[in-house]
Amino acid sequence: MIAEYLERYELCKKKIHMKLFFILLVIFLNVFGLFANRNDGDITFSLKKLEDIASQLPEKYLIDRDTIMMCPDICENKSLVIQYNEKQQVSHLGISMFSKEIKEILNEHVCNFVERFLLELTLAADHNAITALLDHYGVLLQRNGIKFGERNVNSIPAILNEIEDPVSFTLSKDDKSYTASWEYGLQNLFAIQFPLNRELITGTNKLEADNDLYDQLIDNNCNNPSSHTNYMLNDAELISNDGTVFICKGDSFMLGLINENTYYKKAAAGYELIFDENYPQESLSNLFMGNVDNNDLKIQITHSMYGNYNPEFEMKLNDFICFFKQDFKVYTAAYQRKPGEINATVIFQNKMYDYIHLLIISTKQENIFSKNGVLTASFRSNIPQHNINNLVSDILLETPENK
Repeated sequence: MIAEYLERYELCKKKIHMKLFFILLVIFLNVFGLFANRNDGDITFSLKKLEDIASQLPEKYLIDRDTIMMCPDICENKSLVIQYNEKQQVSHLGISMFSKEIKEILNEHVCNFVERFLLELTLAADHNAITALLDHYGVLLQRNGIKFGERNVNSIPAILNEIEDPVSFTLSKDDKSYTASWEYGLQNLFAIQFPLNRELITGTNKLEADNDLYDQLIDNNCNNPSSHTNYMLNDAELISNDGTVFICKGDSFMLGLINENTYYKKAAAGYELIFDENYPQESLSNLFMGNVDNNDLKIQITHSMYGNYNPEFEMKLNDFICFFKQDFKVYTAAYQRKPGEINATVIFQNKMYDYIHLLIISTKQENIFSKNGVLTASFRSNIPQHNINNLVSDILLETPENK
């Protein structure tokens, strides 16, 4: 009897131990799963630049949600900021220097660059690596007028740690660069001067920039061009070679042939923008200056992207023009190589950064004026401005005016 009782007791113990084992196993697997979900291998990044910077961070800082946290082993008195986009990708990573509200007031891209670049410098292996980064990007970093690397200005964390409230921040801009300045303490000044370079400030390489632009164009539905066709202009604002076509001169991009000119003819009251089959070149230029409303026209574009990827897409011409209206200056050169065919070179120059987009049009004259006409064009995007001179010159030298 006792033996049977002991046997049952031992059997119950085994069952209890097995249950406890499985319970603990489930708890362990769940806890492990939680940690595994935070592993940096599961975190994705919107930009290769962000991924490169994150690879230098300790894993404990790679949090899978928007976060601002202290990071004493990186920069003692400053916080690390991580932001995610709607695709749950890390879209920003840096040393927190600005509030969200300040970024909206100043310039979010520029503020994010400053934070990201300060983190990149802070994570650099040594003084030589920091100097190499500054030289590579053409960035000037100074404390109280002393360039980084000279005298006692040789530690990024040391500089950042001494910047404490109250702080007076200034962001200034000239034709070639931004300067971010912090005044703090007893008349201390920390300043970063960096070029107006798209790749540097946005952190995007050519592939990422081309893909992003393509996606934006495909999703674009701007459709808000200017539709004014009659203007009260003074005669002094216009020049004319033949008394028929009147030109309102605009800026030139390179050569006099590619410019912001708009073209008019006399009307009953004042002058009227030209959109007339008798003046196809002037009409096409006026279209791309965004001053003629033509809802019927479409544009068939072959987009030459990085890596020899050349997708084709079609969209309303008004939407295409409107997309660039706010952030770009537009220059056109329309010309005729063959009878009945109109060609044009259109340059979209970014107002902030040193890059352009280039559109080359070749179309039959009737397509410009026919209902539901389609213009055919090739499109090259995100071209550094210093690389454009020879490219545009070669195109324009083929025009009849230069032969």
